[in-house]
Amino acid sequence: MNFIAKKNIIIIILVFVGFLYTSKTLAQAKIDFKSNLFYTTAELGPEIKVLTDSVIFYHANSIMYCDSALFNPDTEIFHAYGNIRIESPDAEGDTVYLYGDTLYYSGVNKYAKIRNRVLLVKDSLNLYTDSLDYNIEKNIGYYFNRGVTINGEDTLTSVYGYYYADFNEFFFKKEVIVINPKFTMYSDTLKHNTQTSISYFLGPTEIISDENYIYCENGWYNHELNISQFNKNSLYKNKEKQLTGDSLYYDRNKGIGKAFRNVTIKDTLQNAYLTGNRCLYFEKIEYSLMTDSAVFVQVAEKDTMFMHADTIRSYSDTIVEADIDNVYRIIEAYSHVKIYKPDFQAMCDSLVYNFKDSIIQMYQDPVLWSGENQITADFIVISTFKNEIEQIDMENNAFIISQSDSIRYNQIKGIDMVGYIEDRNLYQVDVNTSGRAVYFIKDEEERLIGVNKIECEDMIIYLKDAAIDEIWYYTKPIAKMYPPLTLAPSEEKLDGFIWKGSSRPLKRDDIFIHEEISKTPKTTLPPETP
Repeated sequence: MNFIAKKNIIIIILVFVGFLYTSKTLAQAKIDFKSNLFYTTAELGPEIKVLTDSVIFYHANSIMYCDSALFNPDTEIFHAYGNIRIESPDAEGDTVYLYGDTLYYSGVNKYAKIRNRVLLVKDSLNLYTDSLDYNIEKNIGYYFNRGVTINGEDTLTSVYGYYYADFNEFFFKKEVIVINPKFTMYSDTLKHNTQTSISYFLGPTEIISDENYIYCENGWYNHELNISQFNKNSLYKNKEKQLTGDSLYYDRNKGIGKAFRNVTIKDTLQNAYLTGNRCLYFEKIEYSLMTDSAVFVQVAEKDTMFMHADTIRSYSDTIVEADIDNVYRIIEAYSHVKIYKPDFQAMCDSLVYNFKDSIIQMYQDPVLWSGENQITADFIVISTFKNEIEQIDMENNAFIISQSDSIRYNQIKGIDMVGYIEDRNLYQVDVNTSGRAVYFIKDEEERLIGVNKIECEDMIIYLKDAAIDEIWYYTKPIAKMYPPLTLAPSEEKLDGFIWKGSSRPLKRDDIFIHEEISKTPKTTLPPETP
């Protein structure tokens, strides 16, 4: 290698070393200061500068003011006293202001410790605490002996707190409280963005207001828009209503809630609840819409009722009686309605259940099973008292069928019929217009001895032990007894006969099984009391 080449290599190395030295020197920029008066003392030593009267320090793009300070240029550490003020820019160039009574600052670590009557200000944010550590380089503040943050209408307090000025984020820990004119929030761990006004719940959280109560263990709340998302063991309470689900969305301004997966709405006043996987709730009018495995449950001491449908609506109806507003609950169910209750079962396409008079109205192909009887009509009204059926009104194409044996069926038919039930047994049927009946007569040993066929405009039928005991005929009765086995099977059935015993829900899980679609339930039914 010639002399010129060696010389060039040496120059490059010297330039590179010089660059490293310059970078290191810039990265470790010394603290500059200004003071109207500074001096040293024998007691403190020559390395400690005593600064008084309008003291200002400059370091890492930050400016620090105080009344007096003790500064060691060798260690790049100073202690400042009185009227502390720090002006430090964040990543976006906005200024963070820090105030306090005393300050410890390390220039090597770019770390400040501010004590006594500490105040942090950025834009509209004010943080008050007794002790605050602040990283000038990373713009991160930390308090550990309680702090109070005021941001707009919200006042936040906690035992511990981190403030990330570059991201406008607070991280609060332990005994977190948010006070807002509309609510108070209690949390274990909370992250809050001062720019977006969104709080993120990272632990058990309660939100309490005059109108409602909310609990969750994960989620977020937008303080500007008053909308929120609650996850994990989420619970919403409003008056007598209680809503739970894996995930809840709530718009406080509109009073609208949405819930998803394993949703339950409990009405403590009516002792009833709705379950499903998707729910829409309107708080102001107390309206609920449940879909996806929707189930309505009417809790009773002995005979809880379970009703499933594709869609179930629940809302209130106010009726003025004697100048008093009485509020009643109404349940509407649509598509594939099926009911299981120990004393009766039913299915239809749509249904209305009015709590005011305890009446259930069944529409489109309704079927009701009570004891041994299958009851059908174009429209059925069930009247209940204390959660038990008292009366059944069958309008148009009314038909009652019960099994006599495995191949024969007792039948009553008419345009309209009314059935009366006592102690869960159908004991009387009033047939109005075009009455027809077929029933099989047996001896004491249950052997068939005859078939009775009756035609009559109107009649009253009395039943005993689920069998026809007595019939009263009105207007042009025609009755004839036929010996056993003399009628063809088709003659033993009235027009319109359809036996739907295979569709009868014999247990509560059967309410998910439909004639058109047989499927396993999407969700496991809840216990009788949630």
